[in-house]
Amino acid sequence: MGRSVEEAYGKWRSKYLRAYGDGFYVYYKEPSEGCPEMTCSEAHGYGMLIAVLKRNQQDFDGLYRYFLQWRNTKGLMQWQQKSTKNGAFVPGDEGGENCATDGDVDVATALFIAANVWGRGGTQGEYDYQAAACSLAGSVWEHCFNHDTFMPLVGDWADPGDEAYALTRPSDFILSGYLMFYYNDKERQQIWASVINTIINTCQAQLSLNPQTGLIADFLTLDPKTKSYNPVRKEVLESKHDPDYNWNSCRVPWRLGHYYMLSKDERIRPLLETEGQFFANQLARGGDECPIRAGYKLNGKCIADYSDLAFTAPVSFLFWVLGWQQQLHQLMRYIDEDDECTYFGETIAMLGFLQAHVPY
Repeated sequence: MGRSVEEAYGKWRSKYLRAYGDGFYVYYKEPSEGCPEMTCSEAHGYGMLIAVLKRNQQDFDGLYRYFLQWRNTKGLMQWQQKSTKNGAFVPGDEGGENCATDGDVDVATALFIAANVWGRGGTQGEYDYQAAACSLAGSVWEHCFNHDTFMPLVGDWADPGDEAYALTRPSDFILSGYLMFYYNDKERQQIWASVINTIINTCQAQLSLNPQTGLIADFLTLDPKTKSYNPVRKEVLESKHDPDYNWNSCRVPWRLGHYYMLSKDERIRPLLETEGQFFANQLARGGDECPIRAGYKLNGKCIADYSDLAFTAPVSFLFWVLGWQQQLHQLMRYIDEDDECTYFGETIAMLGFLQAHVPY
């Protein structure tokens, strides 16, 4: 990550921010892979948050122009773009025109922050960030939420009657974003209050299921009888580890921790402290390699024999929010020695670094 915000940001920007037409996007693959996929809405939301937190309006507007180019008919960002042989971008192969909820939540959040920081934007003030953010937040509510439960759907493609409609992805529990919506999207203020309360209730229920670890599965599913959400029991969307704490829920300590940092909502602290203690216990094992692994069963059993920044950066943010300085310094020594970083881990780390230092 580097030894300062400026050093880390410069490294991240030069490695991942790229131009396309009159806009910018965040490249999310490794060049050595030779993949045609170039970016996705998740990456774009991260990029817009990073740009506005760094107060880089030129980058922000370039990213916003790219977003405008890749909205679908529902006003939401198409989740993936790939490059053709002639260099033109087209939607990705697997539902590339559909949205993924987290990307649009982050884009809307970034637009709300931009409105607070800059007012109107663009070279001639042509962008009304506030109006754009409210419009996007409305589209997110309309197409990316279960209106009966107030819980986020996995995307705008999950329709009532589909198996996917019962799913929610805890990496979309972006409570700090929904808090921003609550304060700024006046038309739907009570809706966002209900969203926040329902997600917190769901998180508390997950803690009761795994009180020794506080870990939350990559995917939860709605029980039609109890109207509660429980960890899925099998692969439902991505891999056999959908029931585990894996490459989606690795972001939960950071996402929930950021909400607590902003709100000091004590309802979420028991879960954060339980997760923090679990990871502190992992860290106490020591060793030359970071003992926090890239995936766990909900009971705390490792499912990977290696570490990754996508898992350690959110935990470092959690330690920082909780004020656990000893554990934070211990983990940061491992992070600073990690030279096998990719887009996902480095971008989460960059964003957490900024959120810890820059007020909304």
